[in-house]
Amino acid sequence: MKLYFVRHGETEWNVKKKIQGKTDIPLNENGIRQAKELACQLVEEDISVKHVYHSPQLRAAETARIAAEALHATCIPLDGLVEMNLGSWEGSNWRVIERENSPEYQEWRKDRRYVRTPGGGECYNDVVKRTLDAMEYIMKRENGDVLIVTHSAIIMALRCYIAGLPFDEMVRKFKTRNAEVVMIESFKIIDAIARFKKENK
Repeated sequence: MKLYFVRHGETEWNVKKKIQGKTDIPLNENGIRQAKELACQLVEEDISVKHVYHSPQLRAAETARIAAEALHATCIPLDGLVEMNLGSWEGSNWRVIERENSPEYQEWRKDRRYVRTPGGGECYNDVVKRTLDAMEYIMKRENGDVLIVTHSAIIMALRCYIAGLPFDEMVRKFKTRNAEVVMIESFKIIDAIARFKKENK
């Protein structure tokens, strides 16, 4: 079983380099174009899926809808696929956060796996847990390949955890472009689920 992960198309906040997180920002015109190009790519590569699971957030839901129409598949929203909640940092950008929230930012940088962002945000362990829970849910219900339309932090955190790398290497090694497709074999996710449960007993 193959799971095709896709980051949503571009938004205006992507262009302005603003932190989106749980903030519900729609695709911009270029993002819609990217989603259409993604749909054509999936058809050309003969990727066949019955279901497209996606984050309910606008930018992911619209990307999923466009892809699903091309693949004659059904869209299924899944709350576990929403973007990382970055709390009070959302709407700002990383340079400003580093400058204006230096103590909190430095603490988060030292151990971003377990340190949550201020204002009720998540840490990467939270993100990995709910992402793996979502994967377990999907794999219990599917026999064939699936398309999963989600967000940058979700895909990067999952790939980083599967690789067993520190989370401060995540962006450098696993940065995901808008509308980029990343395929992960199900056995790698199954192994990650088992490892995470063992680590978090």
